[in-house]
Amino acid sequence: MATSPILIVGGGIGGLTLALELAKRNIACQVFEQAAEFSEVGAGLQLSPNAVRRLEALGLGTVLSIAACAPPKIMIGDAVSKQPLNEIHLGQNAQERYKAPYMVIARLDLQSILLDALEPYECVELLCNKKFITYSQNAHHITAEMTDGSSYQGQLLIGADGVWSRVRHMFAPEQKPKQSGFMAWRALVEASDAPSLFTSANVHAWLGPNSHLVHYRVCGGDKINLVAVTKGKALDKTWSDDTPKEALYEELRPFDGQLRQAVMEVPNWTAWPLMILNPFNNWSKGRAVLLGDAAHAIVPFLAQGAAMATEDAACLAALISDSKDEHTSVFESYKAKRFRRCQRVLSKSIYQAQIYHAAGRLAKIRNGGLKMLPSSLLLRQYDWLYKG
Repeated sequence: MATSPILIVGGGIGGLTLALELAKRNIACQVFEQAAEFSEVGAGLQLSPNAVRRLEALGLGTVLSIAACAPPKIMIGDAVSKQPLNEIHLGQNAQERYKAPYMVIARLDLQSILLDALEPYECVELLCNKKFITYSQNAHHITAEMTDGSSYQGQLLIGADGVWSRVRHMFAPEQKPKQSGFMAWRALVEASDAPSLFTSANVHAWLGPNSHLVHYRVCGGDKINLVAVTKGKALDKTWSDDTPKEALYEELRPFDGQLRQAVMEVPNWTAWPLMILNPFNNWSKGRAVLLGDAAHAIVPFLAQGAAMATEDAACLAALISDSKDEHTSVFESYKAKRFRRCQRVLSKSIYQAQIYHAAGRLAKIRNGGLKMLPSSLLLRQYDWLYKG
């Protein structure tokens, strides 16, 4: 590939991971972030082994082990009765099976790790206060234009700018995210201040009718990340609506009283509308291509949003490195390698939602099945995903 820089629109996890993948291959890039500084929206995320392996391959294993937590288990419980249903053994079990641990981390910590890793590379330029508006291209290069009047010329342009991608809108305006029908309520609280129900070293998933609650430790164990997913529709494009927690309390009315009260003891919750974008045919046009949520926004029932962006970045960077300025074949190969996997993850995530949010008779069948299933099978069912 020619030496002119790769232009990356979006400084989130996907964009920064791609920048590091390129930097490791000595490929120049510029990352454009519209905010005044690089900062991640949201509280925490789960890094399954398929994501951790790629981050470790970038040399981030040691810092991840400090900033992230490796939970021993995922505990699955019924939110109505507060009774345990089963558990997934992680720890050494996941390490041996997938050659990488299962980790949980604060989004901001992962972004900071990526930024620190990028600092020594002179071939990477990070630019804030750069809101992308449009691009133009010809046979030799592509030019990104910003709302402040500045413009930047590069070899390729990567839209890593999320579910509401402006880059996608430029060449595929008909591809718009849709209402998923879910709202994600998020909170981050000091472990010392958290209700005792939420302070376990394990990941806990409480399954209830039309809703579920997940909590786990992040920030080296110092904080607790909580996510409750309920029914609900987005009011607009914002990702952090300030919504009274009493509304969440009402959504969790079927939950066990002690569990519900613990939720109310957490002071600050934000409500996020969850959108969905099915993988579609035209991920690229000319020298522009999409990555992560810009190409395939996935509901979080398999906790694979960041993982898919990380996989996208590794795949795309390798193809760019191996090419000889043949961007058309690069993008065709990229889509061929990623499309079906992302489509499968989306399909399985939607199916998982039906299991998590089962109600009435279906919930009884789910609970009975989970109690009877050997815990080893619960992990093995994800072999297709975590070994990928």
